Amino acid sequence: MNELIINYRISKRLQIASIVAAGYLIAISAGVIIFRILQHKIDFYFYSGLVGVLLGVLLILLVTTLQHALMIVLDNDAFHIDLPAQKVKGSILWETVTQVGIGLSYLTMHTTAGKNYKIDLENLKYKDLRDIKTRLIEICEAKKIPYSNM
Repeated sequence: MNELIINYRISKRLQIASIVAAGYLIAISAGVIIFRILQHKIDFYFYSGLVGVLLGVLLILLVTTLQHALMIVLDNDAFHIDLPAQKVKGSILWETVTQVGIGLSYLTMHTTAGKNYKIDLENLKYKDLRDIKTRLIEICEAKKIPYSNM
């Protein structure tokens, strides 16, 4: 069986285009600010330049550091999870899972170590949620792990 990868991070091409557009906006806005300061005029154009610089910086931050990559990888060995505001970060090995519960927008997993995981999937698109549930049922049937709807 193939692995299922769900990744919501924007592409590198779109990220570079956004950074270039933000750099252009910052350069033009900084030019307007400097030109208005040299003319000793603090007016609408000066404040528009200030807003342009702030928007450019915000855009650069949004596409680089403030972007969190929602990522889920389901394969035959483990369930890799990197979702925000989850207690589970990392992987859950299928050999340690004793039972799986499938809810509308969440999953529960019981392990041999006595840990119970509740994985909230409400941030995902419906199609991705459906694919995860289908793939999860396939894995549970192949590995003979009991599963149930909740």
